Amino acid sequence: MTRALIALLALTTAALAQHQHPTEIITGATAKFYDTWFRPDAPGISCCNKQDCYATPSRHRNGRLQAIHRESGDWIDVPPEKVEVNRDSPDGLSHLCASAAKFVFCFKEGSGT
Repeated sequence: MTRALIALLALTTAALAQHQHPTEIITGATAKFYDTWFRPDAPGISCCNKQDCYATPSRHRNGRLQAIHRESGDWIDVPPEKVEVNRDSPDGLSHLCASAAKFVFCFKEGSGT
């Protein structure tokens, strides 16, 4: 039983270690935007640490705002309270800050969607 638990723990740890956010260099206006972006539903909490946020396609479907989740490639719903309305997109693109588990921290719709 102990060996089975150790083996399961080792496999789980290995799987978690493989699932990391892609490394991407963020500079300029987008870096400044991310550095100063706070959650619309919790203004004292930062949206990201530059690893959770990225430009992504977005769309309106069946009355819901959706964005592509980077890690899964799935369209996910963006809750209205997570949508930034007080700032413009730094590059005209939509930006999503979300966890690997698809929890949305922040979203800014771009002007091109």
